[in-house]
Amino acid sequence: MDEFLILLPDLLYLVFFGWFIVLFFISIKKCFWKGDKSRVKLFFLTLAANPFVSYLTSLFFSAFLLYYAAPILGIDYKTSIFNWYMVTSVASVMAGTMYILVILLFSRIIGKWLGTPNVSLVYFVTIMFGVIFASSLLNDVRESGSSLNLLYIFDLLKPVILFITALLLYRLVIKSLSELTNKEKKTDSNLFIIPPTLFSMLYSISAFLLGVSDEIETTGNIIINIFTFAILFLFIWAFYVIIKNINATNEAIEAKELAAEMARMEAKIEADLSVAKSIQSSALPSVFPPFPDHKGFELFASMSAAKEVGGDFYDFYMLSDSNIGFLIADVSGKSIPGAMFMMTAKTVIKSLAESGLDPAEVFTRANERLCEGNDAEMFVTAWLGYLDLKTGMIRVANAGHNPPVLIRDGKAEYVILKPGLMLAGMDGIRYKEQTLQLRKGDILYLYTDGVTEAMDKDEEQYGEDRLQKLLSFGENYPEPSGENGIAGAVCDMVVADVTKYTADAEQSDDITMLCIRYLGVD
Repeated sequence: MDEFLILLPDLLYLVFFGWFIVLFFISIKKCFWKGDKSRVKLFFLTLAANPFVSYLTSLFFSAFLLYYAAPILGIDYKTSIFNWYMVTSVASVMAGTMYILVILLFSRIIGKWLGTPNVSLVYFVTIMFGVIFASSLLNDVRESGSSLNLLYIFDLLKPVILFITALLLYRLVIKSLSELTNKEKKTDSNLFIIPPTLFSMLYSISAFLLGVSDEIETTGNIIINIFTFAILFLFIWAFYVIIKNINATNEAIEAKELAAEMARMEAKIEADLSVAKSIQSSALPSVFPPFPDHKGFELFASMSAAKEVGGDFYDFYMLSDSNIGFLIADVSGKSIPGAMFMMTAKTVIKSLAESGLDPAEVFTRANERLCEGNDAEMFVTAWLGYLDLKTGMIRVANAGHNPPVLIRDGKAEYVILKPGLMLAGMDGIRYKEQTLQLRKGDILYLYTDGVTEAMDKDEEQYGEDRLQKLLSFGENYPEPSGENGIAGAVCDMVVADVTKYTADAEQSDDITMLCIRYLGVD
């Protein structure tokens, strides 16, 4: 039993060294392993760079050099105590210095092989483990026959303390360091190497001195061990704090850079949207009155997008000297997708209308074309009318759009016509033509749901009843709006009332309207 107790610290040291090698391998792999290279090669390289191997290599070369240098220097340490101390001191300094140099050499080799831009951090990790290893070389304090006394207990605790120290190094420093080295950019890590190098050099030299000296009393040895372990724990904690602060600083810098990049992207998007808005605005007719040579009607239209670009649109075209076509439409999507689909729908409908097709056939063919390749499953509600300026008859096709308001003799009524399915909603739909008869002086007001569904700050909608009441102005017709006439004044009146109703509430949908007043032909 006594023999087992005497061997127990040595067995614990063996466990510590196995644990030490495994942790060192995992640390190098965690911090610097990039890619799918051979793990067998990584293991042998990290084993070669292990501080234990560095220690044996430096010890061999320092002993070899002293063996041949002592006779040349005239030193005979066998006969002179002074020379013996000198030789051991020189040997310790040489071995400690060479220990650091070998660690740096092996670390550089493994760092280059791993292809890491942070080679100095490989130095740092290896030297930090080297400090722990150097502490394991301190002289034993065990005395023969005293397996149960205080000295034996302390000697038994040493490998356990070293075991815990290696674990703390891995859990604190290595874990934080792996976060630092996971960044793609190179870390300025030159300052990392200076403090641990100096510390490790002094630590290794003291370990060698204690390892070769039998003159230091047992109590002094215990005090030195305790002091050394305390410094070691503080050293690990200091670098943990330093690396965590570096990570926090890097994260703050990256957050600032990300915010700046997002601001640049937002500025670019806003600039692109501004261009898109300009393009969309130029695509909508904006000159009023649109056909000044034709005196049989007044026509005005406007569109206010909820976002930079919208999905609503209007259009009108002289089909002949006595026929004018006018259209209002609302695309299901908003912003860029809605604007792109709007441009497509507007172009398709206009080309079909100007080709001489009647309103129902225009919508039937437009529906076929818009259904093709409509992966986004967008759709368009639209109301298309052809007004015969001689008779006041409007030929109508309705693709699921809001009913327009007819203002006759100052009284507003909704024109309820049977709606067809919205455009691009389903392939194979055929639309039917309907008619609406206007009298001289009648006003037809068309709009999108952005008008009736405009909301105030309490999220209450403007509503169809309020619109109908507003447009029922009796004999108090609005004053003509310059060359745009009463048609322009009606649109201005609705815009003003909707703006007043919504007040400071954010606009939730595009607001588009078209008003045509039939004057008849003299």
